[in-house]
Parts: sequence; C-alpha cells; structure tokens
Amino acid sequence: MKKYLVTAIAGLLALAPATAHADTPPTAVKISTPSPFPAGCDHKDPVGVNYPNAEVQPDIAVDPRNPSHMVSAFQTDRWQGVGGHGLITAATFDGGRTWTYATPPAVSTCSGGAFDRATDTQVSIAPNGMVFLTSLSMNTTTPHGDHALLVVKSGDGGRSWGTPTTITREGTGDTDNIWNDLPTVYTTGKDVYVAWDRINLDDGTGPIYLAHSGDGGATWGAPRKVVDFGVGKGASGVRLASVQGKLVAFFAYYEPIPGTADYATSWRSITSADLGETWSAPAVAGQAKSVGTKEPGGKNVRDGHDVFGQLAAGPHGELRAVWQGSQFAGDHDGAVMATSTDAGATWSAPVPVGSSPAKQFMPAVAVNSDGVVGVTYYQLDSTGTSYWQATSATGTSWHTTKLSGPFDITAAPVVNDGSYYVGDYHGMAAAGTCFVSVFAKTNSGQPDNRTDIFFTVS
Repeated sequence: MKKYLVTAIAGLLALAPATAHADTPPTAVKISTPSPFPAGCDHKDPVGVNYPNAEVQPDIAVDPRNPSHMVSAFQTDRWQGVGGHGLITAATFDGGRTWTYATPPAVSTCSGGAFDRATDTQVSIAPNGMVFLTSLSMNTTTPHGDHALLVVKSGDGGRSWGTPTTITREGTGDTDNIWNDLPTVYTTGKDVYVAWDRINLDDGTGPIYLAHSGDGGATWGAPRKVVDFGVGKGASGVRLASVQGKLVAFFAYYEPIPGTADYATSWRSITSADLGETWSAPAVAGQAKSVGTKEPGGKNVRDGHDVFGQLAAGPHGELRAVWQGSQFAGDHDGAVMATSTDAGATWSAPVPVGSSPAKQFMPAVAVNSDGVVGVTYYQLDSTGTSYWQATSATGTSWHTTKLSGPFDITAAPVVNDGSYYVGDYHGMAAAGTCFVSVFAKTNSGQPDNRTDIFFTVS
C-alpha cells in the first residue's frame, strides 16, 4: 500500500510545476464542459434569468487511499433565483490529466428526476473508492416549497451514479414552513453522514439535523435533530471532519440581538465520540465579523460570509477551520483561521491568513500529509479578481501564490438580490503532499457561458 501511495503522489507531483511554491503560479485547468441539458429541459415556464453553461459552486474530494483519484461536482445552467438545471461530476484517476464526466440521475427534471432544479452539491470518497454526493433538489424558485435532500452513490469511482436516496423531503402541507438547507456529506468508510440546518421559516429557528448510514449508504437511519439552540437561534453551513476517533461538526451559529432586527453570529463546533449519536456542548472558535465583498463599481459579490466556514483535519490530530472576516483588516474581509488540537473542544485565537491588504473572500482549507495547511481564496483588488493559495507549516507564517487571474467578477451570473455569483463556496482538498482545488472563473464577453470550473494542483 505504501508503494502504491508513493506512486500515486508522484503522478500528482508530475502535474504540479516545479515552481509551485515559488512565484510562478501553477496552471489552472478548465474541467467543465458545455452543459448537457437543453434549454427548457425542466418543462417549466422560465422564472427569472437562466445563465446557460454557467457552472458554479464546485466541490472536490480525494480518495484517501489513492490520491490520483478525485471527484469534483458542481451545478450547471445557474438560475438567477436558485439552483441550476442539474449537477455535473468530473472524475479523474490519473491526478487530473484526464477527466470522465457524468450527470447524477434524477436529481432534477433535466436529469430524469422529479425536481425542477438542483444545487448545493458536495462530494466525499470512502477508503474503498465509493463516492457519495448530495443534492438539494427543489420544485420551487425560492427557498420555500417542495424540496428534498438527496444522496447519490457511485460504485465505480464517479464514472456513473446510482438512483438517489431521499434523506428528507418537506416544504408542503404540514411542513410548508420548513426549509432544509446547505447539506454536507462525509464518509469514513462504512459510516456515511449527511448534516444540514432545518430552518423554520416562521421564526428562523435552525437546528442541526443528521442522517447516518452504518453500511456504506445501503440503508439510512431516520433524520434526527442533534442540536437545538432554541427559538430564533440556529446553525448554518455545517461541515464535518473526523479526528482523534471523533466526529466534529463546524458551523456558523446565529442568535437574535434583543431589541434589534440583527443577529449575533459566531463560528462554533460540536463533537461526537459515538458516530453522531450524542454531541458535546458547542465550543466557540471565533466571532463572525465581516463586511462582505463589493466589486469596484459598488455591487455586492455573494461570497457566503457569515454562512460558510470550512473545516479540515490534519495528520497529527489537528483541526483547521477558516472563514471570511474583517477582524484583522477592519474595512474589508480577509481569510481567518483557527486551530484545535483536542477535536474541537477548544480553539486557538483566530489568526489572519497571509498579509495582503486586498479584499479576500470565500476561503477553503486543507491539510496535507506533512501537516502543512493550505488555504485557497478569491482576492479582489484594482487589477480584478484572482484566485490565490496560502500555505503554512506553522499556521502563522504564510507563503502566498496566485493560482489564476485576474478575471472580471462582473461577468458572473447575477442572483436575485443583484449580487454577482460564482458560488457560496468552492472545493479544496489534500492529495498526499499536494493541494488540489476547484473554483469558478468568469468568461468575459460570453453571455452564454459566463463561468467555467477550473482545477489546480500544487
């Protein structure tokens, strides 16, 4: 096995340029292709603007026993309101040299299912190469109405996909006031978890729910509430990782500020030592302080601030959590990181990632097999928007590299509130000693192909 891993990592290193840790950026390779879905495939009258061939919000997972095997997932044909015509997966078995594409079936009408749109996909790979993918699929153009959280499984590494399993379906009848949001999937092998926030639209309450499979996704236990914060309080953007034999959930926590219409938000974690059956009290990783991102013309960029953080486990029992915040820059946001060495029971004081004075948004994090932490993020300055990576062996001193750009964020799809949109998150993972990531990049002057998904290895 060790020889096999060394061979797989060597294949990745062959793709990473020798200057990956110098000033010359690694090559960002486009991995998205034209949408396989024809216009009108949902058989519905259009509501809002559709952006054909616009791929956004990608995720990526690496096979823990074969770093050359990776799977990315993203939505395509993004709508102005919510979601896209369907989901696309791209799988590689040679470290990113070649990719195999598939459309998970039945997650949307356009892929043969019963839902108009699909969004919020994430992907996870088990040690046996089994791949799991989530979809928030819906028959609505707003976060209100008939919707479901689906899990799709691939037994051939992402080349093809089976029939979706419905984890939960609500939003009509007695559950008209319920919206299940932002699912995440995580597997350690036979144990597979899906976690999300279940929002009561009447009062804003958002407890964390979890579904668990103990047999590799063959069967699933009933969804259950694992943390209830009280009326009007809740969680958002749950992320899962395992470390020191424990399952850790990291999330944004919100609660109303008395006498105001505002919310206080912080980044928190909970820990389970029994496969998600019981959980610790929440531990605070840091306060959420952010101002959001605006492009030079003054319009907002939807960036997931105060909603999405990211979590990664390292080889020495450490956890690294990142989020977007203004506590160090003051008048704009940057990438912020906190560290836990006791499975999320306590966290270090947050530190800034890198030292750039420019706006940074939408960070992601991974820890490689040497314990080096990597953070990728978008950066917006006078030259435009670019995509960067910061690495650190200590978590305090950083080396930064531009991976791609600049490009024009104003060429991106526009969502209902007028913000430019390339996703609320992007994907990053460790592949042995390397880092891999996927991100959405705009195409100026191409209204029928506003964004594509790119892959980097360094």
